[in-house]
Amino acid sequence: MNVLVRSLVLGLLFAVGLFAEACAAEQRVALVIGNGAYWSAPELRNSRNDADDISAQLKQLGFAVIDGRDLDRSSMQAALSRFAQRLKGADAGLVYYSGHGLQMNGQNFLVPVDLKYDNGTFTPFELVKVDDVIDALGYTDGVRLLVLDACRDNPFANTLAQNKGTRGAGTTRGLAKIERSQGMLIAYSTQANAVAADGVGRNSPFTAALVRELQVPGLEVATVFRRVAVNVNRETAGAQTPELSVSLLGDFYLNPQESDISAWQKLGPSASADGLKTFISRFPTSVMIDAARARLEAIENAKQGERLAREYEEKERRLRQDLEAAEAGYRKAASELAARRERDERERLADAKSGPPPVAAASPAPAAASSGGAPEIAVRLPDDSERERQKKEQAASAERERQRKEQAASAERERLASQVAAFEADKTRLANERQALELAMSESLARAQAERERAEKRAAAETAPVIALDQPRTMATPRRTASTCQEINARAQLGDISDADRDILKHGCH
Repeated sequence: MNVLVRSLVLGLLFAVGLFAEACAAEQRVALVIGNGAYWSAPELRNSRNDADDISAQLKQLGFAVIDGRDLDRSSMQAALSRFAQRLKGADAGLVYYSGHGLQMNGQNFLVPVDLKYDNGTFTPFELVKVDDVIDALGYTDGVRLLVLDACRDNPFANTLAQNKGTRGAGTTRGLAKIERSQGMLIAYSTQANAVAADGVGRNSPFTAALVRELQVPGLEVATVFRRVAVNVNRETAGAQTPELSVSLLGDFYLNPQESDISAWQKLGPSASADGLKTFISRFPTSVMIDAARARLEAIENAKQGERLAREYEEKERRLRQDLEAAEAGYRKAASELAARRERDERERLADAKSGPPPVAAASPAPAAASSGGAPEIAVRLPDDSERERQKKEQAASAERERQRKEQAASAERERLASQVAAFEADKTRLANERQALELAMSESLARAQAERERAEKRAAAETAPVIALDQPRTMATPRRTASTCQEINARAQLGDISDADRDILKHGCH
């Protein structure tokens, strides 16, 4: 486990090092200001959180960040001065402001926390001009980005708008559209002359969406803010729609790591299970995530089917061997039993033919010796009763021998018959097991095949091309899922589109 953890940590550090090295080649500077603790107005509770979260995210993306929280006017001007100095020779400059903003007589201002107003009066000299921020951004010849989450419901603007006798009579809630945008990207949290929500959670709706999108690698900066606009509009039920002004002369990537679209394209149609698992872990919020999971499921189902097939083949092989052994044993035992019975029958027939053994006859008496020879030996011949007794004993002995042989033969027959019955039972059992195995494996393979087909259909459905998110949709036309349509749009932009894809593009994602 320690080796695994150490390997993962080293891999993560290596990846972070590569990313840091890539960003270090491109000098990026950001100024992040969050004003919420106003002296003469209710506190904006989310502005500091918004600035903190944006600052942390920009630092992860390789920006050198100048931070400012709850700044008065002099501190804001000093922060702009430091920012302009740092921008010299930089490749990109970004300003993010969260707090109150207003327009007076068509000119936009950011509100420092020390603004005081008596009877609803103050002058523009107590504010910070957005034009000053644009001038500071001009110290770089590279990419210039201005992000304004500054259109909260402003008590200063409300008061001035009601006071017709002041120089603030032209004050309007919300910011005016900035005309000095050549060579810049300017992102507003809401439309011109409109008010944005401060939010009920940690962040405003605009900043919450921006933080999420900054974590998505490989998105061009204009795409980032268009996606932010779509998400904010959806999450506020159309009450707030961010606005974007883009006049950049080239592409710029806030998060230059490989995008999910590029990674998906590299995987190709023959992606391995490990490759798909890596994609899912790297891009958990990708529009391709459902397609990746469907393809991974199809691969795993196919592997499961192959595993089941191998298990079936191995079990079937073992059963076949056992069945062949049982068959051979059965044939041997049956042959031995038949031979035993045949031998017993021959012995029975032989015993029947020979009958009981004959009684031995007495030897004749020798001739009498001549006188003067050896003395005469008298021989007693058995009488009839003795001969009968001998015959009975011989018959009894033969019967006992026959019975012994019969018992031995019977025991041998029983043993062989028991073997035959056992082998017969094994054959039946093994045949039944083989039949049950074939049925079970057939059902398992059928289920695996069905699951594989369903997964492949899901994968095919999830990898079909889609149209852009900001195109109008008609509710009367059946629609694909949002993730599917986003993925189709991404693939279509890469030129990966077939005739079937074009049909879906035309009819399935309106």
